[in-house]
Amino acid sequence: MGKLIDEEDCEVCTPFDQEWIFTYGDLVTLLLCFFILLFSTCKYQTMKFKSLAASFKPLPAGTPFMNEGKDSLVEQIAQQLEESELGDDSNINIEEKGVVISFKASAYFKANSAKLSPKAVKEITRFSKMIFLLPNKIQIEGHTEKTPPKNWDSTWELAGARASKVARFLIKNGLDPTKITVKSFGSTRPRFREVSPTQRILNNRVEVVVLPE
Repeated sequence: MGKLIDEEDCEVCTPFDQEWIFTYGDLVTLLLCFFILLFSTCKYQTMKFKSLAASFKPLPAGTPFMNEGKDSLVEQIAQQLEESELGDDSNINIEEKGVVISFKASAYFKANSAKLSPKAVKEITRFSKMIFLLPNKIQIEGHTEKTPPKNWDSTWELAGARASKVARFLIKNGLDPTKITVKSFGSTRPRFREVSPTQRILNNRVEVVVLPE
């Protein structure tokens, strides 16, 4: 007959006689917690970035500019322009076509010229950083007064050259060229009746339009 094993012999046969396995189990558990924490942190940063980008999305025309307590696109751009040197030479409006940021040509270009001034280069660089994260398409429009410009065949050429200059500068500063459209309206879309020199100057402008998605 086989030999019977009493309780004292059973203590020798326990599978947990190697205590290192407990230390190994604790180490694996700590590593698992570490990687879970690391993953959750990365995921939070991604969600935070997406939330920031989403806060810049323009709302449909005619809707209040409040979205879950976040600043709207218009408020964000207005705040940045107020802090810039060209804040007084820009205007922001909501129109049916989207969010329109209008820049006075007199602050960006010399008379009858499509060359950006040093001051304009500085401000457009700042502005390009503001719209860099936007997923929306950008439309850049050139406008002039009715007076025929010197050294240009018509107001269409001058307005188009100025809009193109702004577009090229934005692309140079990292904006995706596939998101940009350039249009020239010449003197066909005046904002003011040109009954005074001041009103004529105001009709010379470049407008950056953030189109709805």
